[in-house]
Amino acid sequence: MKPHQATNKLGKRTYTLKELAQRNFVSPPQVVIQDKAPRFNPVNIQEDLLDEVETIEVDQKNHHAAQNQQQSTPASLEQSKTNISSTNLTVSIELINHLITKEIGLTAKTLGLEENELQAWIDLQVMAPKQTLLALLRLARANNLDPLQEEVALALYEDSHWQAYITVEGYSKMLNRHPAFDGMSFTQSEETTNGIPIWMECTIYRKDRSNPISVREYFEEIKGEQAIWQKMPRRMLRHKVMQQCARLAII
Repeated sequence: MKPHQATNKLGKRTYTLKELAQRNFVSPPQVVIQDKAPRFNPVNIQEDLLDEVETIEVDQKNHHAAQNQQQSTPASLEQSKTNISSTNLTVSIELINHLITKEIGLTAKTLGLEENELQAWIDLQVMAPKQTLLALLRLARANNLDPLQEEVALALYEDSHWQAYITVEGYSKMLNRHPAFDGMSFTQSEETTNGIPIWMECTIYRKDRSNPISVREYFEEIKGEQAIWQKMPRRMLRHKVMQQCARLAII
């Protein structure tokens, strides 16, 4: 027998044994999936609204062989992890949808709105993450502000971060209905850049405090890239400084 022929037969024989070993001794890995209660970190939800995910068990005839197979097939382990992650995601989505539906009902009742109208408005915010929509509804209800009147709104920042916030209309409403509100004034720097004051200051007075609350904002630090900042930079600067001052004065 020639050397290369022996090598070929040995190689073929080795492959056959390996194949037989795989056929005879490999059994499906044991899969035990037990999902814990879902966590919803973005809005710190601590409500227990869903039952535990049903435990899925797959019986095995040979436990020892299954353990060996799990150690020798990382792809199977990765698939199990993927399945668990998929289950967690499904539970989280169901939870946030349940909470949004619940919050729509509470917010509509608090603000005296039609629930269907508020639901339709939320449905139109297709780009915003669901947790941000939930935060907006809670912000609106906590401060008795109407999102349909743009008293609360959503903002998307350059880093793709979404945030719910109180608009200048919302703060104006909150100030004027506050029993301690006693007026507001603005001052600005004499120094300008391209005709725009480099800073503006807002002062809010309260009847129950001896000293007013003042906040100064600098145009270069807070200016945005939106067209409205190019068209009305002074007005936007005034809005921003008023919002920051009102946040300190009444919230």
